[in-house]
Amino acid sequence: MRDIARKTIKGRKAGFVGAFLAVLLASTLVTALGVLVESGVRGGLPPQRYAGADVVVGGVQALPVVEDTDLPLSERVRLPADAVDAVAAVPGVAEAAGDVSAPVSVVTDGAVAELPRPVTGHGWSAAALTPFTVADGGSAPERDDEVALEDDLASTLGSGIGDRVELAVGGVASSYTVTAVVTRPAGADARESAVFLTDERAGDLAGADGRWDAVGVVAADGVAADDLAARIADAVPGVRTHTGDARGHVEFFDIGRARSELTFLALSLAGTTVLIAMFVVASTLALSIQQRRREFALLRAVGAKRGQVRRLVGAEVMLLASTAAVLGAVPGYLVAVLLVRGFAGSGLLPADFRLAMSPVPGLAAVVLCLVTARLAGWVAARRPARLNPVEALGESAVEQPRLGTGRVVAGVVLILLGLAASGIPMLVPGTVAVAGAAGGALLLSIGVALLGPRVLGAAAGLLAAPVRRLSPVHGYLATANMRANSRRLAAAVTPIVLAVAVVSVQLFSQSTLAAAAGRQTVDGVVADHVVTGSDGGVGAAVTDELRRELGGDVTVTPVVHSQVVVRYTELGDPAQETFAAQGLDAAGLDRTLDLEVRDGDLGDLRDGTVALSRNASATFGASVGETVEIVLGDGTTIEPAVVAVYGRGLGFGDLTLPHDQLAAHTTTGQDSWVLIGGGDTDAVGDAVARVAAEHPGLVAGTGAGLSAAGSAERSAESSTSLVAILALLAYLAVSVVNTLVMATSERTREFALLRLAGAGRRHVLAMMRVEAAVIVAVSVVVGLLVALPPLVGISVGLTESFLPSISPAGFLGIVLATASLGFLAVGVPARAALRLRPVDAIGLRE
Repeated sequence: MRDIARKTIKGRKAGFVGAFLAVLLASTLVTALGVLVESGVRGGLPPQRYAGADVVVGGVQALPVVEDTDLPLSERVRLPADAVDAVAAVPGVAEAAGDVSAPVSVVTDGAVAELPRPVTGHGWSAAALTPFTVADGGSAPERDDEVALEDDLASTLGSGIGDRVELAVGGVASSYTVTAVVTRPAGADARESAVFLTDERAGDLAGADGRWDAVGVVAADGVAADDLAARIADAVPGVRTHTGDARGHVEFFDIGRARSELTFLALSLAGTTVLIAMFVVASTLALSIQQRRREFALLRAVGAKRGQVRRLVGAEVMLLASTAAVLGAVPGYLVAVLLVRGFAGSGLLPADFRLAMSPVPGLAAVVLCLVTARLAGWVAARRPARLNPVEALGESAVEQPRLGTGRVVAGVVLILLGLAASGIPMLVPGTVAVAGAAGGALLLSIGVALLGPRVLGAAAGLLAAPVRRLSPVHGYLATANMRANSRRLAAAVTPIVLAVAVVSVQLFSQSTLAAAAGRQTVDGVVADHVVTGSDGGVGAAVTDELRRELGGDVTVTPVVHSQVVVRYTELGDPAQETFAAQGLDAAGLDRTLDLEVRDGDLGDLRDGTVALSRNASATFGASVGETVEIVLGDGTTIEPAVVAVYGRGLGFGDLTLPHDQLAAHTTTGQDSWVLIGGGDTDAVGDAVARVAAEHPGLVAGTGAGLSAAGSAERSAESSTSLVAILALLAYLAVSVVNTLVMATSERTREFALLRLAGAGRRHVLAMMRVEAAVIVAVSVVVGLLVALPPLVGISVGLTESFLPSISPAGFLGIVLATASLGFLAVGVPARAALRLRPVDAIGLRE
C-alpha cells in the first residue's frame, strides 16, 4: 500500500501541494511556540558578575502551583541577614559572599548622565564573585561616601582615584570619593557597569534592611558544584541553589521575570494556536481528499474494498505529513528567533534574552502534526470508503449537498455553547466570565465551519437576487455555482471566517480594554501636579521634602505599584492569580485621585485592610468586611479586610493597599509617581517644579501628562500580544490563500467546459471576480458576526458597557486584507487555469 501511495503522490504532485504546505506551516508554528515555552524554562543569560561563583543561592522566586506552571513573584525575594553565615557553614564551601544591588544614576552637571550601559551599585563583598581586580593604587571603599568604579565607567566619566562622583537613587543624589578602579576578567561580557560601595551603604540604597539579594559560593577544591548546591539546599531552609547558566537567573532579575512572562504568554497562545493549526490541517486534508472523489469512486467501482481505500488514504497522508512536518520544524526555530525579537521590541523581553534551543519542540511538533493528519485522513476517507460502487460513481459527478446529521447537530451545539459562553459576563462578573467570553469565539468559529455548506448556500440564496441585478450573466453563474458546490467553497470560506473572527476578537478586545483604561485614568487623576522619575522611581525623601515645602493645606499622595498574587476559590476549587496592585495614602485622597468608590470608604484604608476593584471583588467573591489572602511581591502573605470596592480598576489596578505596607515589600521601595492636589495651583506648581529641579532624574508635570504616560504603557503591553497574534495571522493568511488556490485550481475542467459551451475567457474571469466578491463579503460578515457576541461579553465584563470599542482603522484593515487575499487567491490560479486550450483542459484529470 505504501508503494501505491508513493506513486499516487508522485503522479499527483499538484493535488498534494496544498495539503503539504498546510502541514509544513503548522509544524513551523508549533515548533516556534515550543521553543518559546522551553526558553521560558531554560532561557536567559549566562552569569556575568557571578561567573566566579560555583553556586549562587537566591530566594524562592515563585509560588508552587499543583499540576501547573509556578506563579512568579514580581519583586526580589531577599535572603535574611544571617544567610551568608549559614551558607558558609556548609561543608565544602570555601568562600561565601553576599550581594545586594541597587540601580543608580550617575549625575554630571546637575543632570543624569547618558551612558552606554546602565549602572548598578553593589556591596564590596560581591566584587570577589566575578572576580574584579583592583588597579594599582586602589583600595576597597570603607566609608559610606566612598566608591570603586568599573574601569569602563571611570574612563567614560574621566574619573580616577581621589576624584568625586555623584550618584543618585530615586532622585536623591550623594557625592562619593573614588577609592579604586576595578576590572573584570579579560573577555568577560558586561551587561551593566558596576560601582561598589560598602555593604551597608549598598543595602541602604537598595532598601534591603540588612538582607541579601543573593549569596555567591566558591566551592572547596575537589567539591563538585552540583553536589555542593544540593548540600546547601538541604542545610539552609527557604533558599534555591543555582549552578551553570542558571546562575544568571539570580543575577539578572529582569531576565527571571521575563522568563516567567514568556512562559505564560507562550502557554496561553499554545492552546488556541495549536487548535487552529490542527483545524486548518484537517480541513485542508479533507478538501484535498474530497477533490479526488472521482478517483476513489473508480477504485470502488473496480472492486477496491472499504478498508483498502482507508489504508491507501492513511498511507498517503502519513507519507505526505511525515515529510512536511520534518521540513517545517526546521524553520520553526528561526520563527521563534523572530518572535523573540518582536517581544523585545514591545518590551516583554530584554534585548539580550537568549533562547534555549533543543530538538524537543521540533519532535513534539512532528508528532502532533502526524497524529492530526492521520485522524483527519481517517475522517475524510470515511465517505468515499463506505459508499457502494454505484453510489460512489454518482456522487463523484455531482457533489452531495446534504450534511450528515451528526455534523449538523455538532455545529448547532457548538454555536449554542459559543453564544452561552459569550453571555457569561452578563450574568456572572469576574475574570473567569471574561475568559469564557473570549473562548466563545473559537466555539462559534468551529460551529460555523461545521455548518459551512449550509451557511454558504443560504448566503448565496440571499445574495442571488442583488448579485444578478448587478451582473445578470456572471452573477447568475457565480451564485448557481456556489449553491451547487457549497461543500468545496465552504472549505475555502472557513479559514477566512476563522481569521476574521480571531483577528477581530484579539484586536478589538485590546482596543476596548485600552479605551476603557484610558478613560478611567483620565477621569480618576484629579491632582493638579505630578512628579515622576525619568530614570527610575521617586525616593521617599522627595515625598517628605514636598510635604515640608507645600504644607498641610496641600495633599501629597505617593503611589507605588507592584504585582501581587491572590488566593481565592473559583467554581469550588482553590485558585491563585496575579493582579496589579497600587499602594497609596488615603489622607486627602479626594484632592488627588478618584477611584469611583462603589461600596465602603477608602478613608478606612490602613494596615490590615485593602480596597478591591469591582472586577476583583466579583472574581474573589469578597465584599466589604470580608478578608482576602494576598501574597505580596516578595512572597509575604497577608489577609487584609476589604474596606472599599471601586470601579476604576482598569486604570489603577485591581487592588489598593496602604502605601507603606506595599512599598516595604517591593524591590526598590521607590514610588512610581507622586500626586499633588489642593492649594493655589500656580504657587504649588512653582514649588513642585523647584523641588523636582533639585533632584536629578525627576520631572514635574500635570495629571494630563500622567494619563498620557499610562496610555503609552498600556499600548506597549498590548503590542506584545499583537506580535504573537501577527504570527498566528500570518499562518492563517497563508492557509486562506492555500485553500482558495486549491479550490480554484480544481476547477480547470469546469472552466474548459464553460468555454466549450460558448463562454469567453473574460466571462469566466468576470464570473470568478463575482464569486470572489461574494466569498469575501460572506466571510467578513460571518467572521464579524462570530466575533460580535464574544466582544460584547468582554466589553460587559471589563467596562460594564454593551458597546465594545471597535477601531475604524482596524475594521477597514480587516476588510481590505480579507479582500486582497480573496481576490488574489482566486484570480491568480483562475488566470493560470485559463491559459490552457479548452480541448486540452477538458481531458485533464481532477
